[in-house]
Amino acid sequence: MSDIPREAEVVIIGGGIGGCSIAYHLAKLGVSDVVLVERRQLTCGTTWHAAGLVGTLWPTKNMTQLGKYSHDLYQSLEAETGQATGYKRTGSISLATTPERMEELKRSADMAKVFGVRVEVVGPQTLGELYPGLKTQDLVGGLHIIEDGQTNPVDTTMALAKGARARGALLLENTAARKILVEGGGAVGVETDRGTIKARKVVIAGGMWSRDLAASVGVTLPLYACAHYYAVTEAMPGLRRNLPIMRDLDSGNYFKEDAGKLLVGFFEDNATPVDMNRISKDFCFDQLPLEVEHFERYLMRAIERLPMMSEAGIRTFFCGPESFTADNQHIMGEAPGLRNLYVACGFNSRGIGGGGGIGKVMAEWIVHGYPTMDVWESDVRRVMPHQGNETYLRGRVCEALSRSYSMHWPYQQYESSRDQRCSPVHAALKARGACFGEVAGWERPNWFAQPGEEPRYRYSYKRSNWFFAARSEHLAVRNAAGLYDASSLAKFVVRGRDAETFLQRICTNDVSVAAGQTVYTQWLNERGGIEADLTVARLGEHEFMISTACGSHVKDLAWLEGHLPEGAHVEVEDVTDQYGVLSLHGPRSREIIAKLCGNDAAILPFGSAAWTRIADARIWVQRLSYPGETGWELFVSAASTERVLLAIEAAGQGCGLAYVGMHAVDSLRLEKGFRHWGHDVTYEDTQIDAGLSFTCSFDKKVPFIGRDAVLRQREKGRRTRALVQFLLDDSEPMLFHNEPIICDGRSVGYLTSGGYGHYLDRAIGMGYVSNPDGIDAARIAAGRFEIMVAGERFPARASLRPFFDPTGERMRG
Repeated sequence: MSDIPREAEVVIIGGGIGGCSIAYHLAKLGVSDVVLVERRQLTCGTTWHAAGLVGTLWPTKNMTQLGKYSHDLYQSLEAETGQATGYKRTGSISLATTPERMEELKRSADMAKVFGVRVEVVGPQTLGELYPGLKTQDLVGGLHIIEDGQTNPVDTTMALAKGARARGALLLENTAARKILVEGGGAVGVETDRGTIKARKVVIAGGMWSRDLAASVGVTLPLYACAHYYAVTEAMPGLRRNLPIMRDLDSGNYFKEDAGKLLVGFFEDNATPVDMNRISKDFCFDQLPLEVEHFERYLMRAIERLPMMSEAGIRTFFCGPESFTADNQHIMGEAPGLRNLYVACGFNSRGIGGGGGIGKVMAEWIVHGYPTMDVWESDVRRVMPHQGNETYLRGRVCEALSRSYSMHWPYQQYESSRDQRCSPVHAALKARGACFGEVAGWERPNWFAQPGEEPRYRYSYKRSNWFFAARSEHLAVRNAAGLYDASSLAKFVVRGRDAETFLQRICTNDVSVAAGQTVYTQWLNERGGIEADLTVARLGEHEFMISTACGSHVKDLAWLEGHLPEGAHVEVEDVTDQYGVLSLHGPRSREIIAKLCGNDAAILPFGSAAWTRIADARIWVQRLSYPGETGWELFVSAASTERVLLAIEAAGQGCGLAYVGMHAVDSLRLEKGFRHWGHDVTYEDTQIDAGLSFTCSFDKKVPFIGRDAVLRQREKGRRTRALVQFLLDDSEPMLFHNEPIICDGRSVGYLTSGGYGHYLDRAIGMGYVSNPDGIDAARIAAGRFEIMVAGERFPARASLRPFFDPTGERMRG
């Protein structure tokens, strides 16, 4: 007879800090029927050899809040459980040896202050005082994060485990998960080597083992193990106790003082991938073979930075496996397409610092069925199917690891594992000078090199090498005509006699329109948060096509399929790869369309669509515009897309037609004030706050999901948060995102998007402004606004309306 339970509310697979934190927080929420299964011993995979750094500053506001929660939790666990954690707050310093790195740190400091993190931008002298013995002669300056800390990973995990057990959770060691049980499109239990446990919800938190386990039930997790190195010195008599954590970013090193010794770790630019066949099935507190030559240069850099190390012996050389993801962000949430299966893995060497907060948000997600805050950058629904390919992962995760300490340039592109998804006109556009960027695996032209110019990025926080190319493309759209490749749009056809009723339920806008009409709409959750921002076109009486951003492909398809009513006569087909999309915009685009297919298409009213023919290809043409100009989106079969491209190119001669990349498209949409899902709107934002409530049709016969939440907010009458447009007075500074918004000397928010408005000839951005006394046009007009850029304030104009074509006359004309 098995000595494990036959069923549980939640089964968690994996006994590292992630799994134990989830168990602890589920139990804390009152879910006592929790079983955690660990293949060997708690912490024995990666957790036990983690460095134990606990940072307070993360890339986004919500992740920073989760990091802060980890600090507070680790500080209180010993009093709660009686288990010491070794937690202490020492602060941290990050070093800059170049002006570019210093600007990055200054921008980080700006962001930190908005997020409530205590930081100081300091000079070399202060750095030397904070860390005696530090070589400072080559330093430009640095960042002092005052409340960063460190903890003992094993002790902290054991405290979480003890706290979980005290509230009724069962943690089983030496119990290996063999199989996830699936029935009816959902996870229903786990088969272990000691028996089967039926479960209402299953969580994969198995670190580097998670990818293969998830793949066995059709879920893609882009995880791959890399070797992670560190060295621990002998006791150093001259070393001051409780030194701040030190990050020598430009050298790829970090330093942690512990009991008079130094742990020195490395984030290399030549990381070593580790195939899972190198990890034994019995792996338990094991190490990987040491390759001294691999990290010798990093150790020498460490000694150069802290010369006193040259007199210290090395007590431990360590090499162990640690899983990284394809974009250096966690993977969290409910798996798309498989109900009741949750994942929490891919912590990218930040699992200890994030473990407390990750456990909290995951437990709330599991209990409530939705994330209680926006964690989109970590959401498993961002993952694309091609990212499960091992060849892709081997190259990509090594580069992702190197980005931990490398410069984080604006618009920086990954160089490894490229050309995963190419549009039908990829080769033609490459031949015309396109410099490609990647989003969701798609290769998209970001800008076009001028004759004699190499189509390659040279990054900067100032005006990059592509700035003037993008400017030329931007102005071509505003003054004449521009053509860009939008084939990466995700496209879904919804058909069947119940298709309209189904879409009326999930769309805020009224899709009960005539065939040949398009509808801009959002999808909301029950709390009124924006889950998707997209366009629906009616193809026929019972057929619709949805187009949405490529980065939202998996998320939006999962939302669509997950809300299909049982027994309804509706089917959903993903037709993304069947169509190329060419997007033509600008004041002279109508001339070009008229040349190609006559006046019927050229005189289409804004928002309408029709079938037409170009170059003997059947085309669905939509009169829409993301750049905010007169424009057409042409959906054409993949086989005919290049032929149509060449026909447009020929028809555009004499009309000022230019090829346009996505950098120009982004700056164009910013001038027009158009939102971008994932930046300006997410599932934590409401339509009223985002200025999108005009898409709500409250009187539809079929009420849309989230309608009551929108009405409740509207009935309050006064909003205290609003998405506002900003235009700098000074033409020199560059905006990207996360720059603080200052109103009358007080911080009131930060930019969610930023860029350069070439037609307006100023940097432009948008971000949410909060005011407990209310936000309206009068208050915005009366405020004295500034945007903080690298520690300096720049005056800015603010508006609830777009700065370019606020009435939409150019777009609709």
